[in-house]
Amino acid sequence: MKCYNCGAQLSEVSFCTNCKRDVSLYKKIIYMSNRLYNEGLEKAGVRDLSGAIVSLRQSLRLNKENIDARNLLGLIYYEMGEAAEALSEWVISSNFRDAENMASEYIGMIQNDHAGFDVLKKSAKDYNTALEMCVQGNKDLAMIKLKKTVQTNSNYVRASQLLALLYMDSSRFEEAEKEISRSLSIDRNNTLSLRYLQTIQNLTDPADSEKRGLFKRDEEPTRYVIDNELIIQPPGAHEPRSGSFGTIFNILIGLILGLAVMYFLVLPTRITAVRDEVRANIEELQNNLDKKNTDLNALQQQLDEVNAERIRLEESLSDYTGEQGTLADIDKLIDAANLLLSEQNYEEVGEMLWEIKSTTDPSKLSESASLLFDNLLATVSPQLSERASSAALGAYYASDFEKSGPLFEKAYFYNESNADLIYFAAVSYEKSGDKEKAKKLYRYVIDTYPGTYIEGQSTIALNQLEGENG
Repeated sequence: MKCYNCGAQLSEVSFCTNCKRDVSLYKKIIYMSNRLYNEGLEKAGVRDLSGAIVSLRQSLRLNKENIDARNLLGLIYYEMGEAAEALSEWVISSNFRDAENMASEYIGMIQNDHAGFDVLKKSAKDYNTALEMCVQGNKDLAMIKLKKTVQTNSNYVRASQLLALLYMDSSRFEEAEKEISRSLSIDRNNTLSLRYLQTIQNLTDPADSEKRGLFKRDEEPTRYVIDNELIIQPPGAHEPRSGSFGTIFNILIGLILGLAVMYFLVLPTRITAVRDEVRANIEELQNNLDKKNTDLNALQQQLDEVNAERIRLEESLSDYTGEQGTLADIDKLIDAANLLLSEQNYEEVGEMLWEIKSTTDPSKLSESASLLFDNLLATVSPQLSERASSAALGAYYASDFEKSGPLFEKAYFYNESNADLIYFAAVSYEKSGDKEKAKKLYRYVIDTYPGTYIEGQSTIALNQLEGENG
């Protein structure tokens, strides 16, 4: 462990032996970050990926330069199908330490595997499209899109969760449980997946099947009177045959009495019980529906948060991988160095350096890239500065101020020791009508070369321009 103040190697004591700075709290922070990294490593080993993410993020919150924790976090994201998040973590890791860093190897493997990377990009795009379809109410189309997504990227946990939710919404609980089981095989302790699984099990409780046959009434024995005797006929038994009218009349009287007893005594009680059970079922269904709506609202909020986080990470990633990103600038620097070494084409190398300087914030370049830029510029400047100055002066004396302004800027880029070049660039922009550019360069001269003749001339010119605007 090195001192955060002077970079010296720390010993067992609570202060730096080199600069005498108290490092006891710093050591505790580093130890806690490493402990959380080890905790995340253990969770990842048993496929508790979501728990590992929490531990690793806490580790990086304490020490953002914990390379091992950041690389492991990228691997976990990649395992869960989140390629953009994984690549973002590895790019940040490689910026902290370029040499002897596995993040560079991971980035290289992804960039070399064009087919696999295209699949991951397409699955992320399809997932976002399915989200938009859900918001618009096109759940069937979203389900089709998500099926293709999980087929091409079977580790995409979030896609499996959303597909399971759509299955639940359409009462296809068996398929929903299969998707949740898929996501749990990747991330065993994912809280959202476990919550969905519990909901599916509650909605498919076998006890619900007992309600079948609720209104089916058992057969009852027949009762009738013959010669002042009560006859009870078992269910399914045939009535005794008799040709006597009195017997038939007595049977009818018995049937009527039996029906009357059933109507006034048995049916009201049975109907009341059935109504109570139906009312209880309706209340249970209403409670389940309310709980389902609550879960859907919570999921929608989570989806909004995830989408916002995705947009933020994509914007951050574009700063590194876009056409004007840091990685593109590094490629240009490498091309310029190769061109200089192989062909010694100073003019083309100078143009490439000027393009990087014109389109890139130098503070975004890494220390190694910045050093390479400076070395290349120092090599080609002696060859190009005089030629660029002559071209700028020729355009200036020909009154071609629109051309002389950028030429003076480029000449100053090659030879910053000649302050007159940047001053004449400002004058050229003023004469060509670009007042804002002229003001910017006049202020630069005033701030950079105080006490000089051109500083005084720039102050006068700037005051005149600002007076015109006033």
